[in-house]
Amino acid sequence: MTRTRRILDHYDRRIRPGRASFEVLDWSDRDSQLKRFAVLPANVELDGKILLDVGCGLGDLWAFLNAQDISVRYVGVDLSEKMLCAARRLHPDAVFVNADVFKDVVFPPGAFDVVFASGVFNLDLGNNRAFLPRAVRRLLDLAGECAVFNLLHRRAAVCHEGYVYYDPAEVLKDLEAMSCHVTVLDDYLDGDFTVICRKVDSV
Repeated sequence: MTRTRRILDHYDRRIRPGRASFEVLDWSDRDSQLKRFAVLPANVELDGKILLDVGCGLGDLWAFLNAQDISVRYVGVDLSEKMLCAARRLHPDAVFVNADVFKDVVFPPGAFDVVFASGVFNLDLGNNRAFLPRAVRRLLDLAGECAVFNLLHRRAAVCHEGYVYYDPAEVLKDLEAMSCHVTVLDDYLDGDFTVICRKVDSV
């Protein structure tokens, strides 16, 4: 099964009328989803910036930033057109694009100030460790300033089958050859951590 098919099979079947967005996106609860979102504006200047939300799902990040009165030019991109149809109904003022940024040339290099990816590396696709550095290079290519993503932490009390849990030290090693300053934040949830990659020329 291809990477795309595996992701679509997992998420498209979760879209049901009346189902909470965090459940559709396979997060354990709403609070943990919001804590992941909160790491971004707490550590990266977003006001007046252009933001790409990779794997945007139902556009929950857009709603979160609006609720925080953060003025950002938002673009959400997702593999699932079914997911985006629901996102457009929920957030008609947001911009959503159906594409795979890791293989499709949809946006030019540096088109966005900040690129954010929440949960996109969680599903076990068989080659996550090898794919992650390649994916981060693509996120950085699209970002003028920084790329931010979160990962499930290996220290999680319960590790569920079908997901990948990462060691921050190993991730840092995987990214050390890249031309960016890397910061790891792992103090907001026990089972999660966020990586901020700031491009050298923007620091």
